[in-house]
Amino acid sequence: MEAVKTIDVKGLGHVEKEGLIFPGIQQLTGGQTLRIIVEFNPLPLVYMLKAQGECEVSYEKEGPDEWILRVKKAAGEDDTKRQFREMLAELKGGQVSEEAKEKARDLLQSVDAKSLGILEQELIREGVSHEEIRSSLCDIHLDIMRDSLVAKRIEVAAPHPVNTLMEEHKVILDHLHELGDLVCKLQETDSFESMGEDLDKLEHIAHHLIEAESHHQREEDVLFPRLEAHDITEPPSIMKMDHVEFRKRKQALYQLAHNAGDYDFQEFKARAVELGEYLARELDSHIFKEDNILYQIALQMLSDAEWDEVKRECDKIGYCCFTPADVQPKEHQAVGEK
Repeated sequence: MEAVKTIDVKGLGHVEKEGLIFPGIQQLTGGQTLRIIVEFNPLPLVYMLKAQGECEVSYEKEGPDEWILRVKKAAGEDDTKRQFREMLAELKGGQVSEEAKEKARDLLQSVDAKSLGILEQELIREGVSHEEIRSSLCDIHLDIMRDSLVAKRIEVAAPHPVNTLMEEHKVILDHLHELGDLVCKLQETDSFESMGEDLDKLEHIAHHLIEAESHHQREEDVLFPRLEAHDITEPPSIMKMDHVEFRKRKQALYQLAHNAGDYDFQEFKARAVELGEYLARELDSHIFKEDNILYQIALQMLSDAEWDEVKRECDKIGYCCFTPADVQPKEHQAVGEK
């Protein structure tokens, strides 16, 4: 929650008032608020603070017996970075307290996707590991920032490349939800025979997850280099690291599902549950980050001319078997309709 300190200087002499008010203001760090209670309208102080431009100044109460002034120190770039460092230290390892989550909520709500991406890459350049960002900062977003990130999301219409990527994400998410349900059923199953049609469903899901490779290729070969050209390097790097892990597990799931007869059922079950749980959880999380953070950074950074070039390059690579036809050029629709 917002850090607020109160000083009541009613009835004190002028020197005593100044001895409390000015040190109190100077000690404020970014995002902190000082409530000053006085018995008169502190207009000279208000004008001075507004002229300095370092604090937000507002009245909580205006007379007649007392005035309450709220002075909030704006968070500068360096101070925000320091707060992110402290937040990461609190979030990594062990059980995250509700107080730590609340502090993270306040801090993350103060920055947009573009600023967050820049902060992440600056922290990584200064020694914070990719894994620390992935396991702490990105995951806390999913826990406490889902609604606010979605509310701020920039939407674009077909055939914009981001619209295409997000529409493909919807199909992939449907398959992930099916995979999650199937894994839950599999945990209560004791033989291939009792799986029934679920084995065919697993093959179908695994096939479509593999078919998403052109989606990742368009990101890695076209979109990510554009962001890197704008010096947004670390968020794409983190997403590419995720892609490596997903490829290994999607291929393993595909081989498992299409060669089930080569396995003892309990071995098959354990491996299918392991791979399925990982993909259903981690790929879902990855898609949320791309839709609401990485793509949003791209929409703020790239020009219309750059997006036209991105679209042409994406068309050359091609689309998934499940890409909606209305976002593809006509020469690619036959592939998309298979």
